[in-house]
Amino acid sequence: MSIRSFSQVAIIAVLTLWALFCLYPLVWMIGASLKTSQEVMQSFSLFPAGKWHWETFVDVWNRLNFFKYFMNSLNVTLMTIVGVNLIYSLTAFAVAKLHFPGKNFIFYGFLAMMFVPGITILIPLYLTEYYLGILNTHLGLILPIINGAGPFALFLFRNYFQSIPHEIYESAKLEGCGPIRTWWRIYFPLSLPAVATITIMNFLGSWNSLVLPMVMLTNQDLFTLPLAVMLLDTGVFRQWNVLMAGSLISVIPVILVFFFMQKYYIQGLASGAIKS
Repeated sequence: MSIRSFSQVAIIAVLTLWALFCLYPLVWMIGASLKTSQEVMQSFSLFPAGKWHWETFVDVWNRLNFFKYFMNSLNVTLMTIVGVNLIYSLTAFAVAKLHFPGKNFIFYGFLAMMFVPGITILIPLYLTEYYLGILNTHLGLILPIINGAGPFALFLFRNYFQSIPHEIYESAKLEGCGPIRTWWRIYFPLSLPAVATITIMNFLGSWNSLVLPMVMLTNQDLFTLPLAVMLLDTGVFRQWNVLMAGSLISVIPVILVFFFMQKYYIQGLASGAIKS
């Protein structure tokens, strides 16, 4: 075996082991959700040795009215995705194609926000929302997530728009299209790979967000799905099968979205993030 072939086999082996290592928690979660609470603690097998308890999922879904929390998460996530794509594609279009004072300052100022940990601004964010009267509302969740997604979204959209030949913009201008119409009719449709990347990343971030809802929400009727899963852990003894069933319900939408959009996600990163 040549050195090149050996190195390829070694790389494949390492990546396979790493993939198995990463998949193990998900497989364990699936197996634990199908066991009884006692079997989870006593058995080291990944899946139940006897009966598979599918009824745990039905019990979890009905007991905590998960559909309500599912719709809350869906509402917050969809509004966040729409807001991020519209706001920052418009901003990126202006930075990439228009000429105005301070546009580089705006761009690099947003990029600098990547280095600010979100946890450090929770207290001023809480006070700001309190004085604005949007604390304990879904709007109070959506706006900070949109703002937090801004630096990377602006970076990706701006690079993607700059990769489109400038002659297209000049042609649209000669035809009488204003900046907004040019963005909406030409540049935004051409940036669908970047839109897919931004959509997936913010779907993951918004859907799985836990700390921000914990701080901003006190009304249980407004809880998102991750907070609803926490409500399952209120007993004296922790029921791992119930917790894992609730966790699996909450991650299934994320897995499905990434599975169906992974091609566009990779394409958007490859074509937008490395061009200047």
